[in-house]
Amino acid sequence: MSKHGLTKFLVGAGIGLGVGLLIAKKSGKETREDIKEKFNELEEKLKNLDYNEVKDGALLKLDEIREKINDLDEEKLSSLIKEKANDIKIKLDELSKYVKKKSAPIVKKIINEINDKLDSLQESC
Repeated sequence: MSKHGLTKFLVGAGIGLGVGLLIAKKSGKETREDIKEKFNELEEKLKNLDYNEVKDGALLKLDEIREKINDLDEEKLSSLIKEKANDIKIKLDELSKYVKKKSAPIVKKIINEINDKLDSLQESC
């Protein structure tokens, strides 16, 4: 049985068992017997597994993981961090310019209103 076959079998067995328990219209005794039967079937499949095939598949996955870890070398990460930091700086600059552009008229209006109030206050004195 291939590693994909084992995975599919175990997932299928689990789903089948769960669905069977949920929709079963059987007595508790019958359901327990079905569970024991399915467990025995699973045990038999596991006994017939090819250890070397499973081991080889697991080692292949470990090699893939090791390769991904090795790809995370310091130089590549440093370059990526610098690139992302630069992207963030650009976005912050855009935000700053946007806020200045949009808020300048509002701030200017408030300053003018304050000046008008001060002028009015000075005139009344």
